Amino acid sequence: MEDDRRTRYINRLLDVLYKWVPFSVSFRVALKELLFIQQENPKAVFLDPPDYAIRAWFSINCFIAGYSYNESGNLNVVRIYMPDNIFTDLASFFQNKPAKLKFVVIQGEELLYIKKEDFSSIKMFPETVDLVQYVMLNEQELETWRVWIMTLKDGQKIEQFALHYPMNMLPNHICASFLQMTPSRYCAEKSLYNRNHRNIDVSNFDTKNN
Repeated sequence: MEDDRRTRYINRLLDVLYKWVPFSVSFRVALKELLFIQQENPKAVFLDPPDYAIRAWFSINCFIAGYSYNESGNLNVVRIYMPDNIFTDLASFFQNKPAKLKFVVIQGEELLYIKKEDFSSIKMFPETVDLVQYVMLNEQELETWRVWIMTLKDGQKIEQFALHYPMNMLPNHICASFLQMTPSRYCAEKSLYNRNHRNIDVSNFDTKNN
């Protein structure tokens, strides 16, 4: 049963990757041998600065908050990863630097992971370079978007946030931190947004990497 579940999860990841970058059978076979299931619990911390990121993850059913320390030394949510997202602390994983992101499980319990040392064994495939560039570009675009929405008014922040994330499935304090709003202000703006968008079906929300 464990092997069947792992196979299903791996095939799901491969489907996501293939939509980004078509890859060879040899790459597919090599990668499948390096992927394993990781079980976590809500509120579990599985990367904590200044540790080093020695794994990269693919979320099966987890929502993950990525925290970063601000200039005042306080933790703010700067990333929210969802099912079918691929993530790690990129600078730590690829450049061997201390991690700057703290990953905490919001909800869910299963991920796939690849170890850094195992990842090195597939670097010879041209697909690996293309996929890494794709993931890095996604992160750059996400950061650019995150910085941009900080320039918006609170109501506009909520509207943009709701286009990217299933807002009503996430804890209010996580979303408020991501948007740099007080929890009370966030809840007020969220309620107003929901009143004006009552026909939106969050079950159809696409959680895959853009």
